[in-house]
Order: sequence, then C-alpha cells, then structure tokens
Amino acid sequence: MVRVHSDGSDSEKSDIIESSEESLRLLDLMVQMSIADIEVPGQQVKIRDDQVRNNAGGYVFKVSDLTRVRRFLILGTDGGTYYVTEQKLAMENMEALIDIIKRGKGGMILREIVSISLAGRSPKQDPLLFALALCARYNVRDRKSLLEKSGEYDLEKALLSNTEDFNSDEMKKFDLYLYKLQQTAFRMVAKVCRIPTHLFMFVKYCELIAKSTGEEHTGWGRAMRKCIAEWYLQKSPMELALHITKYPSRESWSHRDLLRLSHPMASSNKKELANCQTLVYDQIFHYACKGDFNPQKSIIVESEGANETPLLKKSRCDYGLTEQMIKYANDSVALEFIRKVMEMSKLKSDNEDDEKRCVELIKKHNFVREHVPTALLNSPKVWIALLQHMPMTALLRNLSKLATLGLLDDKSNKECVDLVISKILNQEALQKARIHPIAVLLASSVYKSGHGIKGKLKWEVNDRVKKALEQCFILAFKNVQPTGQRFCLAMDVSGSMGWTNISGGVLSCCEASTAMANVTLRTEENVKCVAFSDELITLPFTRESTITEMIDYNKKINFGGTDCSLPMIWAEENQLSFDVFIVYTDSETWAGGIHPFEALKDYRQQMNIPNAKLIVMGMASTEFTIADPDDPGMLDIVGLDAAVPDLIRSFVLEEI
Repeated sequence: MVRVHSDGSDSEKSDIIESSEESLRLLDLMVQMSIADIEVPGQQVKIRDDQVRNNAGGYVFKVSDLTRVRRFLILGTDGGTYYVTEQKLAMENMEALIDIIKRGKGGMILREIVSISLAGRSPKQDPLLFALALCARYNVRDRKSLLEKSGEYDLEKALLSNTEDFNSDEMKKFDLYLYKLQQTAFRMVAKVCRIPTHLFMFVKYCELIAKSTGEEHTGWGRAMRKCIAEWYLQKSPMELALHITKYPSRESWSHRDLLRLSHPMASSNKKELANCQTLVYDQIFHYACKGDFNPQKSIIVESEGANETPLLKKSRCDYGLTEQMIKYANDSVALEFIRKVMEMSKLKSDNEDDEKRCVELIKKHNFVREHVPTALLNSPKVWIALLQHMPMTALLRNLSKLATLGLLDDKSNKECVDLVISKILNQEALQKARIHPIAVLLASSVYKSGHGIKGKLKWEVNDRVKKALEQCFILAFKNVQPTGQRFCLAMDVSGSMGWTNISGGVLSCCEASTAMANVTLRTEENVKCVAFSDELITLPFTRESTITEMIDYNKKINFGGTDCSLPMIWAEENQLSFDVFIVYTDSETWAGGIHPFEALKDYRQQMNIPNAKLIVMGMASTEFTIADPDDPGMLDIVGLDAAVPDLIRSFVLEEI
C-alpha cells in the first residue's frame, strides 16, 4: 500500500472519499440529462454556511466552496472584486478550484459551470472556460489504463497532498472520480462552448492546464481529440457553415488547427441523414482547412463490385461514396452558403460592380459584418444592407460607424435614420435582446460625444437619434427585474467625480453613478439616496427623477474627501434598515476613522441584519480591494460595463 504523506486526519480522508462518491453520482446524472434538464439555480437559493460571531463580536460568514466557485465563474476571481478591464487568467487564479477538486468536489464545480453558462449569468466567458478546462485536463494522465489494472498501484502523482493512508480501493475510487470528472467535462463542452470563439479559448486553457499539472502532457489525448471532433460533428451543415465562416480563428487557434488535430470522421456523425450528408461534412472540413472545395471528392471511380472512393481519399477514407451523397452535396444549402462567402471574399472596394454584388449577397444570404471584406466596410451601401437584419446589440455597438459614414444624417439619408430610430425604439426587440439600460447609456454617451474613444473618428450628432437613445434608455427598464431588497444608494459628490471619466470611455463617473442610481430608483420599491464625501446628506430623488435632474442637483453640493464608511455609520446612527449599501465613487480612497468593512460589520451587529451587503463601485480605479474576500456580503466592482447591473443583482440575491 502506498502512503501519501500529509497532515490530513482520518476524518479529512473520509470527507474526500465521501465527496468523491457524491461527485461520481452527480457526474453520472449530468451525462444522462439533456441541456434543458440541468437545473439552473433559482434566484433565492441559499448558498452560505451558517453565520458565526467573530472575536470582536461582529457577524461574519465563512465563504463556502459553492460561493467561491460561483464567484470565480461569474467574477473571474474567488475573492470579492470584479474587474471590467481584461484580467489575464493564469494557474494562480485556480488555486481555490484545484483545492476543491482535490477534496472530491469536482462534480459541484462542473454542475455550476453548466448551470451558470446556460443561464447566461457570467458576463465573461474566460472564467467558465478556464474552469471547464481545469475539470477536463487537471492532472491528466492515462487513468483508464490505470483503473483497468488490478491490485495496488502508485497514486503519488494524483496529487493527494492532503490525505494519507489510502488503501488500494480508496485510491482506485478517487482515481475513478478524477477520470469521470474529466470525461464528463468533455461531454459538457458542446453545451458550454456554443460558438467557435469559446471552443478556441477552451483549447487554449486545456493546453495550459495539462502542461502545468499533467505528466508532461500536451492535453491532446484520445479524450480531447474525440471531444473536439464531436463538437464539429454535432452541428448541422448550416450551423457549421455559419460558425466556420463567421469565426475563422481566435486565440491563436483556427478551425484548420483543430480539425487537423482531432481528425473528425465525416461518416461518424450521429445526426439525422448523417450518411446522406457525409460528403457535405467532408467538403466543409476541406474548406476549413484549405479555403475551397475539392471537386475530386465527388467523383466515383468505376470498378467491379462496390462503389469506390475517390483516389485522393484512398489513404485516409472512412466512407464509401454514393450517388445519394453526391446529390445531397449538390443540393446543399450549407455548401452554397460557403460558395457565396468565397465569392464575397474576392470582392474589391474600388470596383462599383463588386460593391453592388456585395449588397446583393448580404440581402440574399443574410451575411453579417464578419463576412464582408474589410475594405468594403467603408461603403455606406454595404452598411445599409447590413442594417436591415442587424440585431439590437450590434446596432448599438455600430452607431458610431454608421454616423461616421453619414448614414445618420437626415438631409442625405433620412430613410436610413428612420430605420435606425425604429429599431432603437422597438420594445419587442429590446426585450428579446435583453438590452440593459446601462448598455444603452454607454452607447448613447459615445454617440453624443461626436467622436470615438480611440482613433480619429468624428461625426455630426443627430438630435433625433440622440432623443431616440434617451427614450430607449427608459424603454429598457422593462428588462430589469426588481430584487425586493432595501437599498441605500450613496453617491460620491467630491469634485473629481465630475471631470473623471470611466476608464476607456467618454462617460463621466458622475453620469455613470447617477445612471446606475436611476436604474435602481426606477425598479426597486425601497430605495434611499444619500450624497457623501467627508460628510453626508440625504437626497430628494424619486423614481420620477431624471438623470439630468439628479446630476444638476449633485453638482450644487460641495464636499471634500471621500469616506466610504459614512453610509453605514449614518444608517446605524439613524436606526435605518437596509439590506444593501451601494457606494458609487471614482476612487477607493476613504478619509474616515473606520474602514468600510468594519462599518458594515458594526451595522450588521447593531441593526441585527447579519446579511447586510456592501457594494463599492470604484468606476475610475484601475485596481483596488475594499471587500474582504472571505466575506460573502462584500463586493468591489472596478469600472462599469453592461454586465455590472446583472452582477449586482446576482450578488444581492446571494447567487454569488
């Protein structure tokens, strides 16, 4: 029997085995369930361990494994800070998740990955895909062969550094758990990686994790190759055509790379009419690797006996070509779509006929911006064609481009302006796209500025479009669901809030904080607004107050430094009950005699509201941490993007 040395107790060893067995049951269940059957946690799910009283007498909470997992998957860190700007993920970010896997709870991680992904609760895909890759490739080695062996075996390399005295059966059970975790993670890839961008990112992380934790492993074992091959074969021909042409490469990976590593066999897909469409899949894969179709694949070489395969495929053929396959390929909508994409790629911007043909192709095949050659994206006619079926999110993102090309000018393009305004004010489209008011505000602020955030783009602002965006901001409130909690909104009114902009944007911190407060005022029943710097006063705002009115009122207040603890101190002194404090400031500085964490702790104890939460939004800061990472009731948010309101909602409802 192998002894794995550690300081672990018998109870810890028992907990690991018990957790491993529970994960095995969960992983088996996940494999059997369809996408629709996987339960998405409800808004009011309790996820914390019991509260405890610390030595100072204040209420604190131990952060559970489930909370840490959800925080990582949604925030990108198991601590209490969400960064809007790109944060590079590395193995250092995974220490908490690795520890959870080693304690036998990998099944819980995988369940949360799928649930959060399907619910769309993660604003960025990186953490989800990193965690999925960790489940699939952590400490990767040939466990299948190991488990088929009888007797005792060496488990030193399984990294069970927190256990000791495992007998052979216990070792095999734990290795079975890791094997099942990896196999189930690969089965979940198709559910989580819904577009090629996600798949490329997953592959990148798999290689990183395999090289960091495996036995000199690249990550490209049989299971990995099968997983990637099945991702392609599970798509319909038309889905594949769209994915391959719209997302040809990302993250230093291309479809050509993945297909050459995974070798998907066109005849092995399990979809309806699979045998008939084998040649269709084969040609799509050839296009992804070579950039064209191979006509030789459609030629049957006559011989005595059964149908023969084209000579070009004899070396690596996995199917026999039939007349029916050729017919399906000739009639394939997917292959015709790719032919038109190839035609589109050859069009030139300096040729008027090419521009006209580009417009025709867009209208007939519903091509999107990614299908259009870069040079032709400076053509107003091309953008007018793209605009006809442009989704709401894409429209808001491309308003500046449309304005730069003069398409939002009433004098020369009134019909185009009318179309844009009708789309912006289409409430059904707003609801379908789940556009948040803050997303509208961010797009509106850039458009109204008359110039790009970066570069030299400039345009004339159309008052009709400007007013439509203001109306769109109000219409989008129907997409915001109330939480039913009691809020105290504390706005920093120090001088720097007016002239400091959110990092990388044209929206001032004052405008952003006021807009966020306005969203909460209009959607929640119990809201109190205060202004603070080194003092604090109450504000007369209601749900009827406009952003302009709120900004004008705040500008009349002159204060000094910033003390983020004042809202909790004020609420405690006045015996006011709140479930959530949100502090909007342009920096993390605080000038008081008590840290915000201590002020929140005292408030919880004195008011007997142990679940009271504090959110500090440092919208202009680059990096800071006020929240205690071990306190589930505190959250720092650095910057502002359209995902922030949903994050706040998830935090308030104890989903993270």
